[in-house]
Amino acid sequence: MKIINVVLALAIVVCAPLSQANDFPTADRVAFVMECMRDHTGGQFELLNKCSCTVDRLAEQYKYDDYVEAQTMAKAVTIAGERGSTLRDNDDAQKAARRYKASVIEAGRACFLH
Repeated sequence: MKIINVVLALAIVVCAPLSQANDFPTADRVAFVMECMRDHTGGQFELLNKCSCTVDRLAEQYKYDDYVEAQTMAKAVTIAGERGSTLRDNDDAQKAARRYKASVIEAGRACFLH
């Protein structure tokens, strides 16, 4: 019985950091990879690996909620016309968008995407 408790405790210690480090939902990871593959040229298998690597690196840098906010800002500041003016004219939104885009580029470079 004592050995089982030790094994269970060891499993919890080993697995706990893994579950906390990458808390991005699978659907969001897939969406990122699909957009990444759409936006870059190359073979599908190669891009699948590079884009997956990129989102994994982003998951190491961002908490999920912060990632969603930053990604939303990066996409929203590109909305044309009056609808997008609220975020385009917002300095904090612009900074968040630039920081996110720089993080994506840095993660992509680390994964040989750029």
